[in-house]
Amino acid sequence: MKDPQDTPILSFSSWSSTRVLTLGRTALLVLASAYLVQLAFSPKAAYLVSNVRNLHNPIQYHGADISTDFFEGWYFKVVKQGNTKDDPIQSMAIIPGIHRPSPENTDEEHAFVLVVGLPGPEPAAYFRFPVSEFTDLRGNTQGGGNNNNKGAFKVQIGNSFFSHDELILNLPANRFDRVPARELEEFYTEASRQYEVQLRKTNSTTSSMENQDYFRRLFPSADTLTKVETQKPFAVHGHFQFPVSTQTPLPTSRWRPSIMGITAYLPFLECNHGVASLHHTISKGRLVALRGDNEVLGEAKFDGGVGYIEKDWGVNFPSTWVWAQANMFDTAPGSSLMISVASIPVLGPDFTDWIASNMPILSPFTNVPGRLVIFYHAATKTLYNFSSYVFLARAKSLRTSVDIERGTQTFSFMATTKDPNNSKETIALQVNVTREIGTGVPLRAPSRVKGRMFSGVEEAVVATTDVRLWRVKSGEVLVEDQSLGSGLEIVGDIAWLEAHINHE
Repeated sequence: MKDPQDTPILSFSSWSSTRVLTLGRTALLVLASAYLVQLAFSPKAAYLVSNVRNLHNPIQYHGADISTDFFEGWYFKVVKQGNTKDDPIQSMAIIPGIHRPSPENTDEEHAFVLVVGLPGPEPAAYFRFPVSEFTDLRGNTQGGGNNNNKGAFKVQIGNSFFSHDELILNLPANRFDRVPARELEEFYTEASRQYEVQLRKTNSTTSSMENQDYFRRLFPSADTLTKVETQKPFAVHGHFQFPVSTQTPLPTSRWRPSIMGITAYLPFLECNHGVASLHHTISKGRLVALRGDNEVLGEAKFDGGVGYIEKDWGVNFPSTWVWAQANMFDTAPGSSLMISVASIPVLGPDFTDWIASNMPILSPFTNVPGRLVIFYHAATKTLYNFSSYVFLARAKSLRTSVDIERGTQTFSFMATTKDPNNSKETIALQVNVTREIGTGVPLRAPSRVKGRMFSGVEEAVVATTDVRLWRVKSGEVLVEDQSLGSGLEIVGDIAWLEAHINHE
């Protein structure tokens, strides 16, 4: 797989080798100094050490020695197109993880498995386990998984097993943790407010009827939420296999050990991201939701579908971000897209909190927009990287909009980077991700403000992604395609992101 990291980032016609080495040594000194300062003064020393230890293997569990202020979650996406074009696409996300809040909230410490996109009357289910039932197996042969290599990723939560090539779900009803109606009402109210803000930004002449109440009516009503709260819990069982031979890992190097590139060497960041497989085939995929012994609430088959694996870990989720993912393309099968644009506290959460408390006037300068953007073209086995750390990669525009007539929300993004196959050519990427308003599912995520896992993310797994990739000078279109069953999250102060990205 070709990657822009293979393209020299400096021209030796203008820089001598000595200057390049000096620049590299200076950068290493700055990074090392920042790490040592954080290590000396931060109460999260175990977190910093863990990030360094797992630098080249981000999929592994990072929290073995971390007791507080930590979360970690793996994101397994499965998608299957119907047998005919009239059949609805099936798309689901399975998210195992662990949450260790601050010491004053230790009663909220737990492991969890979240399933989003369930077939049946309830689109999501959250299963809660004591941390004693979370085990890092690291390739041991007990339980599920086909890979017996020592050190391979594998964790156990209760009687469920998660590895890089297999999932075995045994999620009993007695671990089902229903989200309270009041929490969901708070979530839908805030989501409706965000839609209203985006609509008025899109069209300042909107009718007074098209306000927060209008959007709130597109989501489940308060009465519906109360009725659902009284329903009995249910169990989820499933088995998924995705052979290693079909998986598409990211290319790595010394300076780009993961999707985070050189920023992976900053172990004190608030949130970290990893991608284990951009695309793979699901050889076996079955799931059923059961209430009691006989009542089948829904079942799904993903045999022959495609999958995607990523993960997040750290102290807290960003305050603002947009994330999108797609890998079921019509004319470019095997290709994959991932976009993550977020507000990043570059000094780490401890320094950022200290500045907010003691020097609030400087707080606006402690956060910068960061982006991880990649498109893998399967036909040519080429990875196009538009991330912040890539030399000469530029974000051109970021915009979210609401179409009141169609009842949709669209995230649009454009960026450019150097062509890894031709250093004299520039590659442009245009992405539009659209979801129907009201189809997003509340996703629990770590919240430092709440001190617990809280429903603050609207997760879509059935969005539609349109992608256009072309060479700027020649105008040659490399990809013009659509992907169904896409993932989309839009959270926080998106106007801040737009303002910074659009003026980059």
